[in-house]
Amino acid sequence: MKRAIFGILLMILGSCVQDSEKGKPETKPRDTPAFTQKFAIETSILPLEASARKHASKWAAYIVLNEEVKQLQNTSVNYLIDNSSAWAQLMETLQATLPDSLASKPVNSRLRVLTTKAKILEQKSHLQSIKPQEVKEIAIEIPMDFNNLNIQLNELFIESIEDFEAELDRLVEENRLRQQQKRDSLEATTQN
Repeated sequence: MKRAIFGILLMILGSCVQDSEKGKPETKPRDTPAFTQKFAIETSILPLEASARKHASKWAAYIVLNEEVKQLQNTSVNYLIDNSSAWAQLMETLQATLPDSLASKPVNSRLRVLTTKAKILEQKSHLQSIKPQEVKEIAIEIPMDFNNLNIQLNELFIESIEDFEAELDRLVEENRLRQQQKRDSLEATTQN
């Protein structure tokens, strides 16, 4: 008998709790301002030098990433969460499709960093309890890491000091020859 009364009391108490929860408006965490409010990320992208740009222009994943980084200029945590899997996939594609002309240890390292950051963003975006500030912090780092990749790509095509000196010597010699030709033609004109 005590068990029956105890069971009835539990059912009544359970229905009261359910009724009180029904009266509350259901607010989803992703509808809060922490998730929906737009914020700015510094996305000033370091430009590639002409020779690096020539090689990167044939690298489709790089072109897509360049545009995606620009899109981060005005974003929200919800946008980052919704696109986190696509970012991770893009970074893996970027790493897998690296052209041979751009392959080097520093470039591969930068690509690994970008891939790692994108995967961390994806993981933080799929947690049971998402912390918007952590998602923001990772997203802020991605454009900086992209600029570091651009620095490494540019450095691939920086000429060595010896090459630079040889080019400078060639230009000086060409200039000297032009000056000599001008003098010779001027002397020929004055003698006539």
